[in-house]
Amino acid sequence: MLTEAKGLPTALVITGANRHDMTQLAALLDGTVVEPAPTAPPHLALDRGYAYDACREAAAARGYTAHIPPPASEATPLPPPGHPDRHPPRRWVVEVAHSWFNRFRRLLTRTEKQASHYLGFSHIAAILIIYRKVRHARLLSG
Repeated sequence: MLTEAKGLPTALVITGANRHDMTQLAALLDGTVVEPAPTAPPHLALDRGYAYDACREAAAARGYTAHIPPPASEATPLPPPGHPDRHPPRRWVVEVAHSWFNRFRRLLTRTEKQASHYLGFSHIAAILIIYRKVRHARLLSG
């Protein structure tokens, strides 16, 4: 799932179980429905699981500035929390979107045999999530 800064879903890709996320990054970036604003290059915050040259190239080829923290090793361990060299955690944005999708019972326990049906229901859930968040923001703004 690809989300914008507030956690609203912008693209979805359905894969088989136990597949590495980095293999689907190009398809996910190509599946973006709303194009980013042309005035500033869009930023893409990824976790350490995407620390591969193929991921950086896929993001750069689509005009994104990728922010991927370096992987930890024995030679270069992770800095302690609060250290200026440690990348701030941004993964919670996607986790919030996952929790919004888990509110839909049909998506939480997959019963569809065909991936296209499951993807369709996922898109309907994404539309409902976006609608509810936009409606709530409008009600708050007056």
